[in-house]
Amino acid sequence: MRPLRVAVLVLLMAAAGALPTLAAVRMDATAADAAAYAVALRTPIFGTEATLADDAPTRADLGDSASATPLLRAERAPAALWRAAQHYRISSEMTAFSRDWPQPHCLAIRVDGVEVFSSSQQPLIPASVQKLITAAALLAVVDPDERFATRVLTDSSISEGVLDGTVWVVGGGDPLIMTQSYSGSHSRQPQLRTPIEDLADDLVALGITTLAGKLIADESRYDNTRFPETWPQRYVTQLHSGPLSALSLNDGITGFTTALTASEHPARSFVSTLGDLLAVRGVSVDVEIDAAPAPGGMTEIARLESPLLIEIIQQMLRESDNTTAELMLREIGLRSAGEGSTATGAAAAARIASEMLSDQSPPTVFDGSGLDRQNRVTCSFLAALLDELGTDSAVAAGLPVASRTGTLSHRFAQHPAAGRLRAKTGLLTGVNALAGFVETDTGMVTFAQILNGVPEGSRIGLEMQEALAGQLLRYPVGDAAALRGLTSAGL
Repeated sequence: MRPLRVAVLVLLMAAAGALPTLAAVRMDATAADAAAYAVALRTPIFGTEATLADDAPTRADLGDSASATPLLRAERAPAALWRAAQHYRISSEMTAFSRDWPQPHCLAIRVDGVEVFSSSQQPLIPASVQKLITAAALLAVVDPDERFATRVLTDSSISEGVLDGTVWVVGGGDPLIMTQSYSGSHSRQPQLRTPIEDLADDLVALGITTLAGKLIADESRYDNTRFPETWPQRYVTQLHSGPLSALSLNDGITGFTTALTASEHPARSFVSTLGDLLAVRGVSVDVEIDAAPAPGGMTEIARLESPLLIEIIQQMLRESDNTTAELMLREIGLRSAGEGSTATGAAAAARIASEMLSDQSPPTVFDGSGLDRQNRVTCSFLAALLDELGTDSAVAAGLPVASRTGTLSHRFAQHPAAGRLRAKTGLLTGVNALAGFVETDTGMVTFAQILNGVPEGSRIGLEMQEALAGQLLRYPVGDAAALRGLTSAGL
């Protein structure tokens, strides 16, 4: 007799009163579930003559809500029976399924808000799946419907089309300000962006025909450390992220048509490009470019607003945008502790995430993008975080979709998970990670998988993710009705 059938039969015997509780057979049931079920067993089942306790309530005590359905009818199978059988099956199958994965690895699976399988509680390198922690921490300290604002301030006035004085462009942390040409250079289109051309148009609309004096870049919202100090130099050389600034244009990249070139001073590049755009629009521009914080009391004459913050978060997840993730980590630090730095943001993100899931092992956070190999997190934490955010959340909506969008647009094309898998990807040397949701025929399964120790240059990690998605699609999700299908299928 197959193990799952044995488990189900034993559970049904327990329901009939042959066993006092489910504790002996529910291999991964919680104590609370077992206790609740034990209470249920002490309630008389009407439609039979049996009672489980001399002082049990009568039918009259329970009123019209008491059911006359016999105990062993499938309609009466309690949710605890369904969960026990389901958990047993998944645990048994996934233990064997993941046994030969590269070490170290972890896998966590959750169904209906309950962890049904965990292969390891060892914290591992998550790669870009770390961005889920960044997104969750950011949403804890900001309004998802707010926008970043880049402001133009001056101490002068426009007289007969001439603005002669000092103009400050104050960065608000918007990571998506781009020129049309830079946005168009990305392989996946369209790109979410904040068009800098709109700011130039607004200034021209003020009647400015001549801009003279000084044009000053203010990037003081965040510190001016261009890259996280814990990163190896190769990350900087290879431009896994652009140089970081609160006033940034084109990800801090000045060359992108043939080869990527990082700006030595992103904020200065921003105001210089703005001057060029004004000149193209017929404005005479004769200014000295500098960088300094704007003093108080200046007059705002224009502003450029970003997309909604939640849209920026979704773009970060969908495209695995490292520059956006690092700037958003600094925003977390600013909102939480008054300092827009990587170290402050990392400490705040770790604290916020830990408070959200106090029953889980806390993550170790060194950056926002997941590039730092010192980041550590368990699969159980990631899966629980996804459940906490929810399948209907804006974060879930921003996850790449298999064979459809973002970093999964080119994967799972001929796979049953195409269009049904929504997950954050992670890839570093020796690391493959995937965490998200799989829509089965009867519901949603939440999962997180991290593989460390993947052979360099091998596709084995990607292949294991494809196999995992196929396995997860097999699992029924729901109530006792699914249990009847499970048992009738001979599983």
